[in-house]
Amino acid sequence: MTWHVSRSFIRLFIAFFLSIASFHSLAKCLVEEGTDAPLTSVMHLQAGEQRLRLTCNISGLHVLYFPRNYINYNQLYDSEMRNIERLPGAFEAYAIDSTNTVLYLDISAQVDRKVSLKVTPLSDFQRFVSVHILTMSLFIGFCLALTLYVGMLGASMRSYGFYSYSFYVFSAGVFFLLQEGLLNIFFPQVILLVSFQLHLLFAGLTVFAGVKFLDHLLDFKALLKIWQRKLILGMAWAAFAFSAVQLVLPVADAAKINTMLSWITLVTMTLVLSSCVYAAFRKVHCANLVLLGIAVMVFSMLFRLVFEEVSPFMYRYGLIVGITIEAFIFAIATSRKVKKLDDDRLTAFKRASTDSLCNVLNRSGWEGVAQSLVDNFNKEGGYLTLLFIDIDKFKDINDQYGHYAGDTVLKVIAKILMSRCRDQDAVGRLGGDEFVVLSHCYSEGQSERLALRIEESLAERDIRTDNVVINVTASVGAYITKDRCKDLSSLLTEADKLMYGVKKKHRAAEHASSH
Repeated sequence: MTWHVSRSFIRLFIAFFLSIASFHSLAKCLVEEGTDAPLTSVMHLQAGEQRLRLTCNISGLHVLYFPRNYINYNQLYDSEMRNIERLPGAFEAYAIDSTNTVLYLDISAQVDRKVSLKVTPLSDFQRFVSVHILTMSLFIGFCLALTLYVGMLGASMRSYGFYSYSFYVFSAGVFFLLQEGLLNIFFPQVILLVSFQLHLLFAGLTVFAGVKFLDHLLDFKALLKIWQRKLILGMAWAAFAFSAVQLVLPVADAAKINTMLSWITLVTMTLVLSSCVYAAFRKVHCANLVLLGIAVMVFSMLFRLVFEEVSPFMYRYGLIVGITIEAFIFAIATSRKVKKLDDDRLTAFKRASTDSLCNVLNRSGWEGVAQSLVDNFNKEGGYLTLLFIDIDKFKDINDQYGHYAGDTVLKVIAKILMSRCRDQDAVGRLGGDEFVVLSHCYSEGQSERLALRIEESLAERDIRTDNVVINVTASVGAYITKDRCKDLSSLLTEADKLMYGVKKKHRAAEHASSH
């Protein structure tokens, strides 16, 4: 009992907030098929030309309308076979009044299909058209924005997977743009826009692009077995191939392919959904977001199957709302994927460019960062400061205290350098006991202060290891220039010369003190 009350309350709650988009009318036009007995307001169209007789029961000015999809042409006549002009818009629409009790509709359909015939007061029709155009315009604008945004992400990342997402959103947007007749407003005479085969092409492209996108986003190559991934991609390629081939076939054959494409789509979506569930189980990055997007689509489909009485608006546009939310969720997943790829690349770069012992840049990593600093210096000017540091008598430390003590000394020297430098300075270890620091400064005083800080920190320092305290000094060659720099090697050569000059002075001072 509680569940029934809750369900009724929820239905009333949703109906209240969505009632603004509800359209109701007691007026109707019924289709007659060769008899005087009215049958239904759904037109059963057969491929080819036909004439339908409509009996109408209306009072006041109304609009009779139906979708134009897959219809080559149609014309409405009154009981005396006088032409009733079509109203411009996304639908086939005609203004009729109480004098139009009997109407004749000549129509040429591309394929066998059912068309829902609707009659509504003019004011309601205008409101419906306004909501329709606004809803579809927002949807198309959203699709276009996402297509461009993710396309630019794909360009920056040089990743095919993100292009496939843009193509997926673009294909879905074009499909609904054609399906909902928005282009009929601007090009009412272009039969191609209502072509069954063109709609079928974009339906197949949407399936294909969606599968390719998820294959990249969830990394099916690593997640699934080879034959499983090939099966999913093979079904997607089949959907693409059938949707492309049917363009050159007669419409009757295209209709048969449509049935095959429906089954291919069903199987493909089942396989993809199973793979997404498995990916979520394996805690693949973004898999939960993908499942959330799919769940939104399933929920939106419920409005088409179950909730027609709750909200005619959601019944009419639920699928479009669903795919909009799904596309937005997938965009979030894509941005997170981009961030993860950036983080992974940064981590890989740091791992490849960092000295494992001292946790500063290794030679190749330092050269890459240093070259960027040089390029920036050449553009902006200022002062370039290169410090070449060599630990005095490092070989003696290793020989006397062991390599573990030597490694400890190297680590401490690296920490001192990092603490005395700015985050944007390049601190590296070229190898052995040689360290380098490159800094782009904006004044000569700033450069000199940096050099002085490091020289004083390394002039003489006691470094404690596990077993002994070692007195350590280092020779620092400081090369400061404001001239444009062509390459790093010339800078290193100059700083290296200065460093050896300092080292000679240290040796001379030590020799003098020993005597």
